[in-house]
Order: sequence, then structure tokens, then C-alpha cells
Amino acid sequence: MATFLFAWNPKYWNWPELRAQRRVIAKQGHVDVQWASGATRVIEPGSRAFMVRLGVPPKGLIGAGVTMTEPVEGPHWRDDKKLKRATTRHLWIRWDSLFEEPVVTFDDLAVPPYSRFRWATRASGMRIPSNVADALEVLWEAKLADAASAAAKPARRRGSGARSSD
Repeated sequence: MATFLFAWNPKYWNWPELRAQRRVIAKQGHVDVQWASGATRVIEPGSRAFMVRLGVPPKGLIGAGVTMTEPVEGPHWRDDKKLKRATTRHLWIRWDSLFEEPVVTFDDLAVPPYSRFRWATRASGMRIPSNVADALEVLWEAKLADAASAAAKPARRRGSGARSSD
């Protein structure tokens, strides 16, 4: 199965539905979102999808899922380009995880084998090489497990525990 990278840049669009879509994932385990696939014409349904947050810090991977449809031509998502009758390709992606801030940061991706791919893409629909995608799956699952573990730990109360020496 091929793996593709989709991009979100808050400088161009603030994704007003993101919080509501995260709540849908929490309730039903996934959410279906239509997303631009740039100039990429061939993305098979069932391909792995990752979402990267770009443009403004923090930058990194914020979501994972699978593609549900092939890309089809449609109006551009940016209003300024839509006014000029520009088009782009869109497809549906079923996200099983979406976050507002990166689970995998650009620092995590700055080392081999991840550094062999350009994560700061200018367009969605970039195919991730299989050797990088395979390693990314392992990293993504480990980071999700770390995040779940941190969320499950009760907050440590100030003043409890060992005394500090002055």
C-alpha cells in the first residue's frame, strides 16, 4: 500500500472544523474529510495518509488515516484562486487520528531515515517512499502510545514527593 502526505498550513486556512472533527473521532473512531490532493492524479483508495502541519510553529505530523476515494477535479479550496476559476484535485480521507499540534515533530523527522524525505511540502498528495513510510508507521505508533500514556498519568501535585534541598 502506498503512503501519501497531505498538508495543512494555518497561514492559508485556519481549519475551523478541526476541533469538531476531533470530537467525532473520539466518539466514533474516525472522521471523513474531503481534502485537496494537489496535482497528484493517482492515489488509490485504501492508501495510507498522514497530515503535516506547516507554515507556523509547531510543525509536524498531526494526523493519520486512509484515503477513501481517488482524486477528482474540483474548485480550488482557496477563495482567491476560486475567484480566478482555478481548480485542484480533491479526495476523501478517513482520519482515525487528528491533533491540533504535532504528534511527530519536525525535530523527530530531521534524522534518518525520515530526513530523506522533504516534509515541508508545498502541496498535498506527495508520495512518501516506502522505506521512509515503513519507519514512519513505527514512529507514529510509538508517539501515539507515549501521548496516551502521558494523558493517562494523573497530574502530580505540587508539594508532594521528595523535598528539595536549598
